[in-house]
Amino acid sequence: MNILTIGAIIKNGRVACGLSQKALAAGSHVSRVTIVNLERGKVGDIGALKLAEIAEIIGTPMFSTGIKMDFVKITLGNINTSYKKSMSISDLEKFMLSGKVQPGLEGQVMHLIDETPTSLVAGAIKQLSANNNVNAKLIWKNLAHVAGEIQSPNKFWNAIG
Repeated sequence: MNILTIGAIIKNGRVACGLSQKALAAGSHVSRVTIVNLERGKVGDIGALKLAEIAEIIGTPMFSTGIKMDFVKITLGNINTSYKKSMSISDLEKFMLSGKVQPGLEGQVMHLIDETPTSLVAGAIKQLSANNNVNAKLIWKNLAHVAGEIQSPNKFWNAIG
């Protein structure tokens, strides 16, 4: 596989996730210029680890078993850890699609915003977007708005907009 093909895969995955180049760059700790050049197939030696991190964030892992993952279910398992009341799949979908926090689920929402790996959030957004015929960018904006309201220390959310 050549860098032009890899760049096209990254761009298609980023667009499907509803992420801007700026947001993908922030999430993968590279410059926006690196993402632009990668998508154009004009990046120099980016390195396998950095490329794997970028691919992971957009839900297209480089080293995949080929088994389709249920990102919503995996994300839910991550955010329900250590809470007496569990958030359901329906609760998570309602929250992500509306940006409205249901009473009693504030802890899970904070966990989603501040502690859940970006790759899980991106995969869940991509899945919800496809299943509900909703633009992924809307879901990202909902989460970024909540991140602002709760004053999340996670700088990634500042890149969504």
